[in-house]
Amino acid sequence: MNSIKLGWIDYSSEHRSKVMAVLQALSTPGAVDELGVGQIRDGFANRLFPGTSTIQTRAKYFFIVPYILLELEKQKHLSQKAILDKLEAKELDLIEPLKKSGESGVIGENAGRRLKRRPSSIYWNGLRTFEFSRYPQLTLDDYARAVSTLNKDVANQMSMGKRTDDEQSDDPDAYQGRITGGFWRCLPPPNNWEENISIHLLPEEAAYLKERILKSSHSKESMLAFLLKQNPAEVEEVNDFDALGEKFALPDSLSELYEKAVMFSNFIYGATLRYNVILSEGKNQKVVTLWDEWRHSFFVEHHFAAYDPNEAMDFLRINNYRLRLFLQKWYAAFLAGDELKMDELIVRREIELKSRERAKLQNPAVYVYREGHGVRGGKLDYRLGNSKVILKDIFEGMEGSHA
Repeated sequence: MNSIKLGWIDYSSEHRSKVMAVLQALSTPGAVDELGVGQIRDGFANRLFPGTSTIQTRAKYFFIVPYILLELEKQKHLSQKAILDKLEAKELDLIEPLKKSGESGVIGENAGRRLKRRPSSIYWNGLRTFEFSRYPQLTLDDYARAVSTLNKDVANQMSMGKRTDDEQSDDPDAYQGRITGGFWRCLPPPNNWEENISIHLLPEEAAYLKERILKSSHSKESMLAFLLKQNPAEVEEVNDFDALGEKFALPDSLSELYEKAVMFSNFIYGATLRYNVILSEGKNQKVVTLWDEWRHSFFVEHHFAAYDPNEAMDFLRINNYRLRLFLQKWYAAFLAGDELKMDELIVRREIELKSRERAKLQNPAVYVYREGHGVRGGKLDYRLGNSKVILKDIFEGMEGSHA
């Protein structure tokens, strides 16, 4: 089998991070998107569990990244590149100290200094979403450029003997103080935090992260914020997105969003199962059984007789004509009981997304089913599993169970 080679022009760390995010997402369990419904999946996930991603590992990184940057801001005369280079070096330096606890979730625990996707790129969106940053519109590159520019401006003013309007002394640190406090809405780094570093949240960190999630305009009405206010033991018990509505009485502000996410997940699960039936040529008995169960329970359990297959796209305001057409046609074929048409649409959809040469279905040069192969894709959980790790870290930190 020929391998696929990708190349790109590396203009900046921001561009590099975006490419690495795509590559890492493709290898992340549960991130398989054979039917191209990622826009809908991510649209719901970003509203239900904002600030999270499938490659976040532990909540501690919401503090490690700003701690490093707050200290770098104190260093004078750093260029944008120097800030980013020092950030990268410090992130790599912290891998081994974090690994000493033997806890899971240390980013780079296997790759070591060969790590490509670093915590700062993985958590930057979350830091903006939870308003750790006072300027959430800034990318990481923008931030480093701003810090460098401000440092240069202060240095020039000092060298010319000028004072800013709000400067109250001749102490050079007075200038620096304007910068270090300017970008972040975050706890200051604890004394000797690097020497005493742990992957677990300190009680004050856990309380602060909870506060940021509950107060941020982007997350305060989310499922993530709602679960933060529930009993930790009950949250831990929920492993199925569908079960959230059975376990908890959701507020009106969440009910419609949640119900539409559940309906779409249950609907598209049928198409995903059918994809797997085709992929295995009907030889994967587990998949065949799941397909039969889904097909027979479709109308009884999920009440989909009058379901609008484009409801989720309309609700999320997603414009994707080809996806809309696929959902409509596949649903119509299902209602008609036309499995040949269903399969034809799925095969055509994969070719549309990947090209005929790279599509797995009915293409032995790309994929051959072998006994024991599992299910590609599955029911959408909209990052519930990843979010539970963050929630658990917060709950345990506030209890001081790792103090």
